[in-house]
Amino acid sequence: MCFSLFNAFQALAVFLFTFGAYAGTTCGEARNSSSVGAGGKYALFINWCYKGIAESASFDDAMAERVIADTGLLSNWVVANGAAVLASAQGASQNALSAAALDDHVNDYKKVAATTPYISLGAGCVEYQGRKMPAMVVPALATALNFATRGGRTPGYIFRLWVVTTPKPAADIPGLAEDVRDLRLFSGFHKYHYQGEVTAKLYVPRRQVAWVMKVDARGDPLDASWTGGDSVIANTDFIAPHAVSNVIGSL
Repeated sequence: MCFSLFNAFQALAVFLFTFGAYAGTTCGEARNSSSVGAGGKYALFINWCYKGIAESASFDDAMAERVIADTGLLSNWVVANGAAVLASAQGASQNALSAAALDDHVNDYKKVAATTPYISLGAGCVEYQGRKMPAMVVPALATALNFATRGGRTPGYIFRLWVVTTPKPAADIPGLAEDVRDLRLFSGFHKYHYQGEVTAKLYVPRRQVAWVMKVDARGDPLDASWTGGDSVIANTDFIAPHAVSNVIGSL
């Protein structure tokens, strides 16, 4: 990859150190899971993810800031049906979710790109390379930078966020994400396993998005035209995932 991973990681580390409210979330980790449920028997998991989006005529600094301040991350189905009021679109949007639709999103994205109800996020993965080679870790940030810069050809945006995933496939249940990189659950999704995908449904609420960073084509931080003009804008309304974990303090 032609972008500078070191500079991106360094900038994120400085930002997280400066904004102490986010200390305790390790920027480079691929997955940080917390079970939710009685005894963990039917546990849900909290997954930290990155989302890389390339800068374009339809997604610029103002749109990136809107994700933080207003809309959250929207699937292309929601964007394509933007004229529909959310309440009246509930049935149609949920009907768009299915195992077949998820399969198309992961394995045949070009066919459904304009109308998919799913959102690809990156959580990192470990790739098996045979018995004679050590497993290869593919960091989530590296994958997000590759998508954001279109392989080092354009500036883009990196979002840091969390979602709740299920311990079993549940492609048609809104509000929960699918850990499609888990080949025990999704053995048919091996083709793009190296992307370490976790798939959200319909939209990711803005309060689950911690911050957005603009990067240049090399992956280095780039000052943006949004509020404040820095390369990173934090979501002051962000709610950390410990709010929904099963760790309960003493009375």
